[in-house]
Amino acid sequence: MARAADPLTSRPADLVATWPQVCGWRLARQHVTEPAADPVGVAARLCGVQAQVTSSAQLTLGLRSPASADDLETALWTDRSLVKTWAMRGTLHWLPSREYAMWIAALRTRPWRITPSWERYHGVTADELAAVSEAIPEALDGRQLTRDELAARIAEVTGSAHLTEQLRSGWGAVLKPAANRGLLCFGSDRDRNVTFVRPQDWLGEIGPLPDAADALWEVLCRFLDAYGPATPADVARWFGEPERMGRQLLATHADQLHVVDVEGHRGWVTAAGAATLADTPPAAGVELLGGFDPYILAPISHRDALVPEGHLADVSRTAGWISAVVLVDGRVAGTWTTDAGGDGTRVTVTVFRPLTSAHVAAIEQRAAELGGRLLPGPVTTCLVASP
Repeated sequence: MARAADPLTSRPADLVATWPQVCGWRLARQHVTEPAADPVGVAARLCGVQAQVTSSAQLTLGLRSPASADDLETALWTDRSLVKTWAMRGTLHWLPSREYAMWIAALRTRPWRITPSWERYHGVTADELAAVSEAIPEALDGRQLTRDELAARIAEVTGSAHLTEQLRSGWGAVLKPAANRGLLCFGSDRDRNVTFVRPQDWLGEIGPLPDAADALWEVLCRFLDAYGPATPADVARWFGEPERMGRQLLATHADQLHVVDVEGHRGWVTAAGAATLADTPPAAGVELLGGFDPYILAPISHRDALVPEGHLADVSRTAGWISAVVLVDGRVAGTWTTDAGGDGTRVTVTVFRPLTSAHVAAIEQRAAELGGRLLPGPVTTCLVASP
C-alpha cells in the first residue's frame, strides 16, 4: 500500500514571497518599524520577552515603544502589568499579566522529561521534584521569599531537609516545572536577592485557565503572526519541545493556516498574516536590536537568510548567547556592544561589510536615541570592521 502524502509537506503554497518582503513584514509585525505606545501590548505581540538578561529585555521593549528602563521596572514591580517567570524553553520571560492564565494553560502541556542523568546532575529524583512542586503553594502562601528562604520552607513542608542544598544550588531547574504549572513567579528583589511569590498573591485573581487546546491554538497564532513563515520545527524549538509537537499542532489546524513559499523555503502563517504579508514592501533602513532580540531568536530556519555567511557564530554565540545586532534592510550587517561609564555609554559597532555614509549616520542616530532612556546617556558610537 502506498504511503499517504504528508499534508504538511505536500500541500501547495498559498502565497509566494521574497526574503526582503518577509523581513519587512516581520519587522512591522514585531513593532520594530511600527512602534506601539504600550510596551505590555508589544510583549503580547512578541509572545513574551526573553529576560534572563534584564538589559536585553528592556531594549527589546524599549526599542519598540516609548518606554524607558524605569517605565519597565514600574510595569514589573509596581503596576505588575508584566510578570517575570520561567516560560518557553525553560527560560526567563516577561509575560503580560493579563494573559498569564492563557500562557500557563499552554505551558502546562509541556511534559518534563526527568532522566537518570538529570537526577544525578541536580541531586533530586523525579519523585522529589514532584514533592517540591506540590509543596510550593503551602511554602509561599502569603509570603514573598528569597531563594534561601524558599528552600528552607520547602524542606520544612516536605520534611526532607536534604533538599535544602539542592534547591539552593540547582534550584532554578528544580523550580521551573512549578513555574510552568503556575505555582510560583518572581516577586521584586530584596537586597539584590530575587524573591518568589504565588501568582495569585502577586497578580490578584487570575481566573480559570482556558482549555489547553484553545490556549495552544492561541499561542500558535501569536507565534506565526510575529515569527512566520515558520516550520513545524521552528514552532517546537521555540516552545521547547521535540519537532513532533510542532507537526501535530500545525497538522491539527492546517485548514486554518496558509503555506508561504519564500524563495524555496516553506513556512506557515495565519490567514490574517498571509493577507498582510502579500502587501508588505521589502525591508528598508537601519535598525539596532538588543541581545536576545525576538527577531533573531526565532524562527531558527530564517537565520541563513538573515545572517551573512561566515558570521553566524558572531550572532549566535556559545552557551546560547544572542548578540545585539545592526540590521540594514532587515538583514544583519554587524553586532554592537556597550561600555557604560560616568560620562555616558560608548557603543562599539562591529560591521560585517562596508556600509555607506548614510548607513553609518543612521546607526549613530539610532544609538544616540537610546541615551538616557535605555542606556546611560549620552551615547557615542565607534565603528570597527569584523576581523
